[in-house]
Amino acid sequence: MSFDPVEICAVLVEEGVDFVILGGFAAVIHGSSLPTEDIDLIPSREWENLERLARALKRLEAKIRTSGDPVPAPLDAAFIKNMPHMLNLVTEYGDLDLTFTPAGALNSYEEWRARARVAQLREGLSVVVASLDDIIASKVAANRPKDHRALPYLESLRDQLR
Repeated sequence: MSFDPVEICAVLVEEGVDFVILGGFAAVIHGSSLPTEDIDLIPSREWENLERLARALKRLEAKIRTSGDPVPAPLDAAFIKNMPHMLNLVTEYGDLDLTFTPAGALNSYEEWRARARVAQLREGLSVVVASLDDIIASKVAANRPKDHRALPYLESLRDQLR
């Protein structure tokens, strides 16, 4: 399995899932060349959206990511709704992290969506991506070593884009 976040997004968009891309892949969309091994997103928690998300996850053959082998689970809307913070998954196109309470000041899909922009990943495939300022703020708040290493580069990228 090779990591292909564009294909993950394509399935989500085809199913009509409302989501905002966060994290490293969002930074890549903004122009970062830093490598990323997964795609992070925050989905709307509206029931109908969770049903669409569940259909997309089924198409992606998603399983719960563990330190060992991936674990099959009933990834239906009810299961997803009961996840309080995060759901780490493995799909046929690579790792997908659903986050419901991202690090930082923005706490909900609606807050992230209000500050995000639309980006085209390929012909006919547009997605909603978090603002670079919000990505940076979230990485600062997460306070992880890998984020500390990325911050100087992301801040420089932000300054270049202004």
